[in-house]
Amino acid sequence: MKFRMLGKTGLKVSEIGFGAAQIGNPSLPESQVEAVLNTVLDLGVTFIDTAAMYGDSEERIGKFIAHRQDAFVLATKCGDYQVINGGKREIVKDYSPEGILRTIDASRSKLKMDVIDIVQFHGLPGDADDWDAAFDALLEAKSRGWTKFVGVSADGSAAAEAAKRWDLDTQEFTYNVLFQESAENLMPTLRDRDMGMIIKRPIANGVYLRSERPDGSYMGDPWDRAQQMPLRELAGDMPLIEFALRFTLSHEDVCTAIVGSTNVEHLTDNVKISDGKVLSEDVLDKTKSVFQSLFG
Repeated sequence: MKFRMLGKTGLKVSEIGFGAAQIGNPSLPESQVEAVLNTVLDLGVTFIDTAAMYGDSEERIGKFIAHRQDAFVLATKCGDYQVINGGKREIVKDYSPEGILRTIDASRSKLKMDVIDIVQFHGLPGDADDWDAAFDALLEAKSRGWTKFVGVSADGSAAAEAAKRWDLDTQEFTYNVLFQESAENLMPTLRDRDMGMIIKRPIANGVYLRSERPDGSYMGDPWDRAQQMPLRELAGDMPLIEFALRFTLSHEDVCTAIVGSTNVEHLTDNVKISDGKVLSEDVLDKTKSVFQSLFG
């Protein structure tokens, strides 16, 4: 496993991180979750990303690997969380100062961490929210010692403006072979502020391996793009998942790329890609050029 500095935080993290959304699924056996989480750490992954709205994810991290917390950096998110209403799980968005601090404090308890390494907004406050009050509350959690660092998980120009306006340490955003826009509309701003760059969806959820379009825009939109991108030609003999992950890791500003899975074999295969090898300049230039011609 190769490691990179997470911007101005001074934290050294594995360049491949673990996305813990899927382990929050309550139907997933706890024995499987325990095996996955411990395998992640045993493989040398030292960055774990979760959120208050990822079902049972925070509780399971606290239950199964809190005793190993010196071995990893933990990032969670607030601004929304899950509640059980009438036996059904529902997402509640709450960017009020009280809601933000209450959610972070609850995460500390679930994770069994007095001090969380990183807390980020899960998106940005809505139009009806008081943005100044929301960000003041996030920074208040840092002042109270509840978290070491704070940031935002969001894409696009609004995310860049947040980085300019508030004293943030990290930003989590989409950057992959099918969605390269962040290289232009976000990364330069973060680079200027030496912010840690955490990449979500670095392999575009592997949608290019699917023969049929998934329902909904979250998976459907990247699938549409994958039909236009000549990925097989660009990747050559390299498996598409490996090509996609190497493309993301080849960007010098990327600090860690989070990949989620509940399959131990898939986790092991992903970690093997962290070998210090990047795509050639020729392949990178061609991939970026094709993207620009299609979607730029």
